[in-house]
Amino acid sequence: MKACSVCARRKVKCDKGSPCANCLKAQTPCVYEAPAPQRPRKRAADEELLARIARYEQLMRRHHIDFAPYANTWVSCSSSTETETELSLWSTLCPELKHPPIQTLKDIPPFHLSSIMITAQPELHTLHPEPRHLYRLWQTFVERVNPLIKIVHVPTLQQRVLDGDVADLSASLSAMLFSIYMLAVTALSPEECLSLFKEPRDELVTRYRNATLRALVAADFLTTRDLEVLQAFVLYLFADCESELAATLTSAALRIGQKMGLHRDEPRLSSSFFEREMRIRLWWQLCGLDARCRPVSVSSASHSPPELGIRLPLNVNDADLHPDMTDAPLEPAGPTEMVFVLMKLQVTVWLQSGNLKIFDFLNPTQTLATEVKDAAIDQLEAIYLHNHRRLDIRIPIHRLAVTVARLNVARLRFKVHHPRWQEKAQLPKQRKEMLFRTALTVLETLDTMLATAPFSTPLLVHLTTRVQMDPLIYVLSELRERAAGEDVSLAWRLVERIYDAHPELIPVEQTAHGSFFTALGDLTIEAWQKCARTETVSAPVFIQLLLDRHGVLSIDEWTDWTWEWNDLLF
Repeated sequence: MKACSVCARRKVKCDKGSPCANCLKAQTPCVYEAPAPQRPRKRAADEELLARIARYEQLMRRHHIDFAPYANTWVSCSSSTETETELSLWSTLCPELKHPPIQTLKDIPPFHLSSIMITAQPELHTLHPEPRHLYRLWQTFVERVNPLIKIVHVPTLQQRVLDGDVADLSASLSAMLFSIYMLAVTALSPEECLSLFKEPRDELVTRYRNATLRALVAADFLTTRDLEVLQAFVLYLFADCESELAATLTSAALRIGQKMGLHRDEPRLSSSFFEREMRIRLWWQLCGLDARCRPVSVSSASHSPPELGIRLPLNVNDADLHPDMTDAPLEPAGPTEMVFVLMKLQVTVWLQSGNLKIFDFLNPTQTLATEVKDAAIDQLEAIYLHNHRRLDIRIPIHRLAVTVARLNVARLRFKVHHPRWQEKAQLPKQRKEMLFRTALTVLETLDTMLATAPFSTPLLVHLTTRVQMDPLIYVLSELRERAAGEDVSLAWRLVERIYDAHPELIPVEQTAHGSFFTALGDLTIEAWQKCARTETVSAPVFIQLLLDRHGVLSIDEWTDWTWEWNDLLF
């Protein structure tokens, strides 16, 4: 028996008499109220249980087992207006796919410092290409690479490139030329390279990478105060800024730039306005490299980005700049050669204007609502629309700026709403649809851009596709339950193009990311099973190659094999 109402209200000890001593002394009615029925405990949704149920349901659907009479309808207890929820299929994925170990796909060979430690090395000047090939490489750099970077002044450098004697070059110009050759070769397709130079692209890339590093060492690049040497060093880093080696060297380049005072726009630090402008361009690109390299460094979570502290580069063409100029040129109202670079830098300015903490996904204490993040992305989109209203998409570099701006907005929205950052295994149906369409937008924009932009594909890849894997995995995950429709057809076209463009996704031998590639391939086959059940279509080449890796001849044989395997497991 509980205390009487008076004792309970006064929070004193009750002797539970009838009446109790306290009520008798106070001469008040002594009433004992019946205890309220115990409220049932609310069962929390068990993500592992939901994932396992979803897995069982998928297996039964594959084998045409009707479990509808035994199925329960899960109803969300959320007070959100989006009351219809569905299990996030992403939550059923294996750890390798939830946290993919690679960020981008590459089509150029990796670089290792040991490759320049060969005892017998030819003289550097003998590694320069013959004059006609040098001119071709220079033109390729100017047309396909320079518009994306803009840290060299083409009019003045071109005169030195074409008039110089390769046997009598300064250490700084030698390093600059080899870095230009290296980036120009990576900007060519393997077919173009073989046609123009009669050598495989991978061999030329390796040769000029080695030569660039040797030339940088000869120019004392780690202790330099020479602007041209640092420019060549930064161009070298652009060739593979996703690697751990580049992350380490970028930190060194950043420190060199700080020692040279690039982060301070002070007239006394340079002899002319021209040099000041080139220093500003270099510092912004170096900070951009650092931002892209930081996620692959060991201490990425604690590594703070450098403070920029200087103005943006001017919106002017190279022809508006001259080494002897003392004053700043007038900036035109419309776009210039700097349109793509300034578009990229707008994201940095926007982030540092109060949005950096909003999108700090590595911070576990960051709990801002998605509505706040969506509002910030809306702000960035408005900035793009305002600044790009004068662009002409018939001009390739203008079209690229518009495309990448659209991509930036789409991938930010995808990342904000990705299930990885959600606490529940279930998502509102409306959000799931939005996520699927946004992931398709990211993949479709990338596909269109890389197929049509007449610029260096490797540079575009590492500048824009850090999250390429996550949209692909999310789309494949959703295709396991999506039967037909325009979005589904588009999704499969994009998946096929990605596999066709990246044969490394179906490696012949075990690789460092073997478990990831295997898991991705199995997810792709699982998604194709849904398509094969609803439409009479033959398996494309990449599906058959994935099946071949398991020694399976057809999708039906795969279904039987997975059913037997899962029967053994469960």
